[in-house]
Amino acid sequence: MSLIDTTFAPIPGPLLTDWGCDITYIKAATTETYNPTTGLVSGAETSVTVRAIITQVNPEEFDSTYQTTDLKLIIGNTELGAYAPSIRDRIQYTDNSTTKTARIINVKTVRGDSPIYHTLIARPQ
Repeated sequence: MSLIDTTFAPIPGPLLTDWGCDITYIKAATTETYNPTTGLVSGAETSVTVRAIITQVNPEEFDSTYQTTDLKLIIGNTELGAYAPSIRDRIQYTDNSTTKTARIINVKTVRGDSPIYHTLIARPQ
């Protein structure tokens, strides 16, 4: 374990507990099957409830290629365990009592030997 892990890994958990909100993280299927007859891709997705802080993207922060409706989410190391977020994944969150779905379009992970936290950019669908 690196020094950054032992120093910073415990920090995201309590902050997310106090300041975060519950979202549903939808992990893409690890194995998918394509049916050439129907054109459908099938596979079992996995959903897990995690705590996250949701903010809006500041386009100057991220290459200026993002839309004003994009979201920035911070998820801690204990929220997803050893799972590495992917752009194939999605999230569901509540906005004004409405459940919305967003596709992850960018992932940045701060880590030493293990992840400390993940910053996700998601685009509402």
